[in-house]
Amino acid sequence: MRSIMRRANGVGLSANQVGLDMQLFVAGIPQRNGRPKWYAIFNPKIERPSKEQFTMEEGCLSVPNTYGTVTRPKEIVLTGFDKHQRAVTIRATGLIARVFQHEVDHLNGIVFIDKAQNLHEGTVESDTEDTA
Repeated sequence: MRSIMRRANGVGLSANQVGLDMQLFVAGIPQRNGRPKWYAIFNPKIERPSKEQFTMEEGCLSVPNTYGTVTRPKEIVLTGFDKHQRAVTIRATGLIARVFQHEVDHLNGIVFIDKAQNLHEGTVESDTEDTA
């Protein structure tokens, strides 16, 4: 899944986007050093979403060349399991929180266009990220 996501220039990919019947997503979050920090989370659950929201433009590998603004909680706690079946709890803020929420939405049958405003085709506008 990581190689599929990288070839598509995405930052996240859920199992059901590639026809796998499991609760799993991978994410490669860009770091300051230019290399991504990789996550593979099984059975993810969003816990304690913050009341503070932020709006940002999103895209999706499942809906190529379509973008729109989505409002999501700024901070979440994600629980699940890693590839070694160890329980994980991640407090996520900003972009990483957004990617995790986007991917969990996929696993729950929700595509970003179900939540997006100002949908448009083309390229990502400045200061935005293309998620998966």
